Amino acid sequence: MYSNFVTLLEKISSITTPLLFIVIIIELTFLFIGKRIKLKKESLVSFLSLVIGTIPYLLFYASLELNIMIWFYENISLWTLSNQWYIWLLCFLSYDFLWWAVHYAGHKVRILWCIHGVHHTPKEMNMSVAIRGSLFDFFQYFHILVWLPIIGLNPYMILTVDVISRLYGVFTHINETKFRKTPLLNKLLITPMLHRVHHSSNSIYLDTNFSNVFSIWDRLFNTYQEELDTIKPIYGITESESKSINTENVFSSQFGLLKDLFHDIRSTPSIKNKIKFLFMPPDWKPSSSARKNTYQHQI
Repeated sequence: MYSNFVTLLEKISSITTPLLFIVIIIELTFLFIGKRIKLKKESLVSFLSLVIGTIPYLLFYASLELNIMIWFYENISLWTLSNQWYIWLLCFLSYDFLWWAVHYAGHKVRILWCIHGVHHTPKEMNMSVAIRGSLFDFFQYFHILVWLPIIGLNPYMILTVDVISRLYGVFTHINETKFRKTPLLNKLLITPMLHRVHHSSNSIYLDTNFSNVFSIWDRLFNTYQEELDTIKPIYGITESESKSINTENVFSSQFGLLKDLFHDIRSTPSIKNKIKFLFMPPDWKPSSSARKNTYQHQI
């Protein structure tokens, strides 16, 4: 059963992936024609980042992920849920909540931010940003999928929801000239308006709108923020972080944040502080135990 489903997913991917690239390229073409892109190499780096992250995932991690999900489902699931429409809804909501939680951790734990922050490095917003990820993305987003079978959700259902959610996530990165104001949709969904706030480094916008599809989680956990008319989003990571990162360079974008982390770890003689650098928020310093909300973060 599972092998047949994987084959089906591969067929779907063979159709949706080219279409996804076509849509992204069409948007970039219009942006180039309209002279709305200044950093012309950013999109190229995003495509290269996708390739860098996809190759190890397809060669190794995808199989590992699926096998773990199947083992959890067949051996330690609490119960077996049906295939009814409301179970699909439960699956989508559960998936989206885990996305919020994992995404939140990706902004609050520095070692995870070094992974997720790669996605936040672009200084211009368009759908190519959606495909910019880290070589190590698997170690973070792995947790969105593998735990759901324990509550009885079938792996094929989870993977289907994953595909739908990620496709929707590409749309939320559309250039800011589109979907400027969507107040009604914002009440339920993460819209392009809400997601460009998430990609902004303005202090008032930092660490907000973590959900991928439904905005209810951000409202529930007080991380919801709409774009203000008086404050235009400034995209990318914070100024202090961006000084060491060239967003138009693949190597710098992929490893710049990790390089800074290792530098901070080496700079302190305290073993305790070395460990704290890994797990404290990205702006934490040994001289300050109080978190100052001055850093930037963000599928």
